[in-house]
Amino acid sequence: MTEHMYRIGLDLGSTAAKAALLDRGDAIVDVVLDTSGDPPDRVAERLVGTFRDKYGFREAGVVATGYGRALAGLAGKKVTEITCHARGVRLLHPDCASILDIGGQDAKAIRLGSDGGVEDFAMNDRCAAGTGSFLEVAARRYKIDIAELSAFCGDDPGAGPDTEPFEISSTCVVFAESELIGLNARGVPPREALRAVHRAIAKRVVLLLKQVSARGPLYFTGGVARNATLRAAVASASGLEPRLADHAQFTGAIGAALFV
Repeated sequence: MTEHMYRIGLDLGSTAAKAALLDRGDAIVDVVLDTSGDPPDRVAERLVGTFRDKYGFREAGVVATGYGRALAGLAGKKVTEITCHARGVRLLHPDCASILDIGGQDAKAIRLGSDGGVEDFAMNDRCAAGTGSFLEVAARRYKIDIAELSAFCGDDPGAGPDTEPFEISSTCVVFAESELIGLNARGVPPREALRAVHRAIAKRVVLLLKQVSARGPLYFTGGVARNATLRAAVASASGLEPRLADHAQFTGAIGAALFV
């Protein structure tokens, strides 16, 4: 097998594609995000081409993960996301014992063994109510940029001092949105309604953490991990303190590159 100077990992997710370039010493050279929504094979070629043009190499080993991995024809190997996230986070954080990954369309809880291998995992990929899509729907309803959502809600996911803690109970994002409409009709301030959304997501993902008997240190990955309000809500509901992983949105891609 050819020993390439660089290794490329592709994480072809449902809402975004991520790529990581590693050298032979496991150092992270570069990461790239693609949110174009193009077909996975086209995105894969573009991401690899971006690295090739930037760093001047002709060939590199490529491994793909994520829901679109089967369509990445240029990848020499396809590996499951659970395994790739475990490898990627463990490289960045050797003390990691558990992982919570929330993407646009699914959420995953992973418990690692002392050797860094996957001991157990649980995944929610059948309902958007515990994923980033729910946050996007809620932010859109209140005309708030998703990137500003955490700053709008604050680090505390609880209710305000003069407001009862409204809850969203629906397990379906469509019905949950109707609950938001109801809260709005009752005059509930947007900030409190959106805090309720964060608590609702936290309750759902904590069930996954309990299912795998997650233990600390717990690292939070995925694009949603940057949301401080949700991290606080998960901490409150689980009793664990989720730490924001380095390169949180790219851990799957980094792990994939390690399999080259």
